[in-house]
Amino acid sequence: MSVDLESLARLVRDSPGLRAKQGLDLVTRFATDGDDAALVPYGDGYLVVCAEAIEPGFVAADPLGAGAAAVVTNVSDVRAMGGTPLAIVDTVVSPDRDHADRVLAGMAWASDLLGVPVVGGHLTIGGPAAVSAACTGTAKRPLRAANARPGDALLAAFCLEGEYRGEAPYFSSLRTRDPALQRTDGEALVDVADAGLCHAARDVSMPGVAGSLLQMLEIARCGATLAVDRLPKPENVALERWLVTFPSFGFVLACPPRMVNEACAVFTDRGLACAEIGLFNGSSTLELSEGDNKTCVWDLAHEPLTGIG
Repeated sequence: MSVDLESLARLVRDSPGLRAKQGLDLVTRFATDGDDAALVPYGDGYLVVCAEAIEPGFVAADPLGAGAAAVVTNVSDVRAMGGTPLAIVDTVVSPDRDHADRVLAGMAWASDLLGVPVVGGHLTIGGPAAVSAACTGTAKRPLRAANARPGDALLAAFCLEGEYRGEAPYFSSLRTRDPALQRTDGEALVDVADAGLCHAARDVSMPGVAGSLLQMLEIARCGATLAVDRLPKPENVALERWLVTFPSFGFVLACPPRMVNEACAVFTDRGLACAEIGLFNGSSTLELSEGDNKTCVWDLAHEPLTGIG
């Protein structure tokens, strides 16, 4: 069945998750290269360092979920760099002990589930609810987003076992996938990085798969076409919803064309979904396609997104 590419493109452009990424060029004062994690040369590889602040409304309304999210998002950022997470520290401000207890319970649950310990942090009782956390890890051959280049195959990898949290755009595999598998799923990114099967990646976060890819393109200074009819997605989820979904396990990757089958197998052999969904090119645009039909989502040459690239 044919899809309305113009409507999909408009949906991606107007999504709150994507619009929230505009104006992030403020961080360039720290000489960032645009990845969600920083790389510090260390020994024969790198330390991977990242941090996340959870949206205050979410922290106030769902402290357990916010605590879990602080762990999950940090682990995902380290994994997107082809890294192995080592440990997490947190900063929590809560209006009362009960709220703080629920935040910390969420962190403890997600930490145990993913096998990444929370080793310390700071807690303040009394004040508006706020949660942030930082994670460190190690990587031998980092998957820098800037390494994507024209001619690379575009891959998308997801865990499709999961469920949505009500009407919110969050698709979580945390309570549906075998915990023993979740602790090692992220090693697939380490494997494709260390074997040289992929050389760039970005985790799929608030902007959804198309919006997260757009951020990657801005950093890499290239373009891409995303074939929506080849995008892995859960069976009963509409494409319109999936395109702007924030999954608990989702990544876009750049891969040499000759290595596509081998790279995808690293994920599929673990029971994860992975497919070639397009191609990086020398333009400045992100296009959606279905068969021979294409439509432009965004032209970075005319309108930067974050401004970081």
